[in-house]
Amino acid sequence: MKMTVLTTTATRYSLADHAKALAVILGEEFGVLFTFYDAATGEEVAASQAKTRESSVLPWPPGVVLQHARENRPCLLALQGGRYELVLPLPVSEKAGLIAVGAMTALAHTPAEAVQEQARLSKWLQSFWDRLQNVNQTSPIRGRHRADKGLDGQAAVAWETLLTLDRLIGRLRIHREPEHNQKRILRTAAEVLRVETVLWVPRDGIGAILLNGDSCLSPWDCSQLAIYLAESPDWSKSGLLLCNEASVAAWHKLFPHVKNLMALKITQSETSGWVIAINKKAAAPAQPKAAESAADPGRETAQFRRSDATLLTPFVALLGLHLRSSSRYMDLKNLLVGLTRSLTAAIDAKDSYTFGHSERVARVAVELGNELKLDAEQVSDIYLAGLLHDIGKIGIRDAVLCKKERLTEEEFEHIKQHVTIGYKILADLSPIRHLLVGVLYHHERYDGKGYPDGLKGESIPLLARILAVADSYDAMSTSRPYRNAMPCEVVEQILEKGAGSQWDPRVIEAFRRCSRKIRAIRQRGVGESLRHALDGALREDERMLGSVLSVGITPSE
Repeated sequence: MKMTVLTTTATRYSLADHAKALAVILGEEFGVLFTFYDAATGEEVAASQAKTRESSVLPWPPGVVLQHARENRPCLLALQGGRYELVLPLPVSEKAGLIAVGAMTALAHTPAEAVQEQARLSKWLQSFWDRLQNVNQTSPIRGRHRADKGLDGQAAVAWETLLTLDRLIGRLRIHREPEHNQKRILRTAAEVLRVETVLWVPRDGIGAILLNGDSCLSPWDCSQLAIYLAESPDWSKSGLLLCNEASVAAWHKLFPHVKNLMALKITQSETSGWVIAINKKAAAPAQPKAAESAADPGRETAQFRRSDATLLTPFVALLGLHLRSSSRYMDLKNLLVGLTRSLTAAIDAKDSYTFGHSERVARVAVELGNELKLDAEQVSDIYLAGLLHDIGKIGIRDAVLCKKERLTEEEFEHIKQHVTIGYKILADLSPIRHLLVGVLYHHERYDGKGYPDGLKGESIPLLARILAVADSYDAMSTSRPYRNAMPCEVVEQILEKGAGSQWDPRVIEAFRRCSRKIRAIRQRGVGESLRHALDGALREDERMLGSVLSVGITPSE
């Protein structure tokens, strides 16, 4: 059986905590990094940027931040060098707020395109801000809560539970790591119920997962306990089991640390199983006696009541909804795997000499990204951008693409158009918009002599600088119609010599450190799955915080 186990932990959020959470949400919405400032003081919020990520936002003086805080509206600032700054005021409570600033590279090539691009970005920014305003201002639960401050007893507990669910639903995202969302839901349920441990055990699952090590049960114990409870005749018609005297149960000798428990059945076909709450904690006395000071009040138990089942039920329903949605998301992702594979194969099939080029470039770029200490989400983006970087070659004439003789000037200009063709093909796919800079700019040179726009140095997006090295390495080390493959040693010497002129010196240094791994890609071949990479590219509202993606090398088929 597969299961998730959680124990209660206290949760308090500082302004820096909000900044970290919003950094992920905004990054996934717009595909860029954001810096955060305290709207009350104008000072940058500590730890708002992940240490392993780069931000091109220049520091803002407090006066400018406070001016935007007073205006309290989103705005798009056009900067020199083909860049924009996105500015968003973000309230986090009635008394505190943040100003988020992110830099985005312009993709327009003409003044007319620039006007259209600015209009689209401004509309996108305003739309996102309006959604945030609706959540913060019109939430019926929060509005009702303010009007009902006089609630007490069980009614107050119910309202607090509704508020907790409201916050939880606002933070849950569908698309990555179902277990992470299970952890979030069950942790919140444990805090509301004041219990030691909450288990989710699917009926037909395999294996056991213990997410928190401070549980009174091991993963194997939890699996066995679920089996014993499933055979219990004491289930009510509603699928509820209350056991406040665990010591008299037949299974207690096997689980002596379980003092009492409450279990709910989930009987829906896609998510059947059990949610089990173990050891309800007694409320700590306001002034414990001296004789009791050595005792651990958290280990003392209270009785489970049917009202506890009422509090647990919406969390169980939310868990079931998430599991069903995750399953459907996986079906969609598997479909996209096949489509992307087919598209990449169509690109490579135009030229038998370059078959497998796109995937090799993607894998080499992944190694470079890992060596540069980029996070898993960025590495996933690099992989998918590598697969798609030459998609524009679909629009290049076969006679030019497969020509064995030296290209004429006109033919070279034609083949250079593949970057803009690729950009136009992908431009309307908003979930992967953040990858377009890699498709468009992977032939820019560090000295500014590349194409299509002649970008120079750090103005070339990092994604494109990484792909430029990976693309050049594979092109030189692969046989082409007009020449044989160069030895790896010669290719590496050329790359070293071109550091600072054609390629980013920092990326070349990363190449030097992982050159053995890159050689292994050429020697062993690749068979990388897209399933993990697509997790980082599908950026819709069902995003959740955090990301763990893995990309590995397997022998080719």
